[in-house]
Amino acid sequence: MKTTSAFSQASITHMGVSAQACLASGQRGKVLASLSQALYLLTDDAELFWIVSENAPMHRRALKVSSPLSGPQAGSPFHVQDYRLTIDPSFVYDMNNASLWSAPSIDQNNIIEINDISTHIQTLFSRLDLSQAKGFGNFIPDILRLSQNESIQPQAALTDHILVFAQPLVLDMARACMENRPTNADALIGLGSGLTPSGDDFLGGLLFCIKTLQTTYPTTNFFDHEISLEPYHTRTHLISFALLQDLANGHAIAPLHQLVNDILGGESFEIIHPSILQLTRVGHSTGWDMLAGLVTGLLTIHPSAQLNSSFQIVQSVQA
Repeated sequence: MKTTSAFSQASITHMGVSAQACLASGQRGKVLASLSQALYLLTDDAELFWIVSENAPMHRRALKVSSPLSGPQAGSPFHVQDYRLTIDPSFVYDMNNASLWSAPSIDQNNIIEINDISTHIQTLFSRLDLSQAKGFGNFIPDILRLSQNESIQPQAALTDHILVFAQPLVLDMARACMENRPTNADALIGLGSGLTPSGDDFLGGLLFCIKTLQTTYPTTNFFDHEISLEPYHTRTHLISFALLQDLANGHAIAPLHQLVNDILGGESFEIIHPSILQLTRVGHSTGWDMLAGLVTGLLTIHPSAQLNSSFQIVQSVQA
């Protein structure tokens, strides 16, 4: 039997609007997954939210706490009562002084013309050091070359079999965005390892970008790249699928919101670079995967609706 000396108590400093909705008095559920950087909880109503430490990015489903995460195991029950979230019941999180977080909004009076976005992207990302790129971030140079109608050379350094498999899928997705034709997510969802596979993160970044463009430039007649995600819910982890749905609906982690806001606001590389750094530090490659998806999504407003007929991808020759 646990005694009171085993209790751990911390204060929730920030809560996202979706996480707040999961903390109504009397709410119950269980710990879905317990990781070193995040504690994922699922309510009895199947609503997902999570607890992260102070250095993690905010999200509408997130609770940020004042102390390092430790303790509760997957399957542990939780309940909410008297402005306290109690897990197990040895872990107590006080929410009395928590600040409500919501995503930063775009200033509609301070955005660049939609026809200037493509040139702005080339200018910004030509200065980005991609030597440390991970996951699908390795494809960003090729994605940018597409918009310049340049041939793509083999990436001999690609040794990860997932990246080798994913490269033509990602580049076909980028071409589809440029050519205003339907995109196919079938092979990407669930592709990769970890709690949020690279394919999910890339696709999420792309769909988030498209949703943001549609919201920011409502009078523009965008090609409909909407992808029905529900048929794929068994193809990936519940947590990853929830994040993917959020991204498709325009809800992301804080640095991705800030990054796209600054890009569409015409900000300089010096302004956006801190958000890129914060984003690409998320997960093993999650942030890089989302960044590649974001760049791909921005191709939907490329000024050329059709690629030059002579364009072709030079296939890698495998030994």
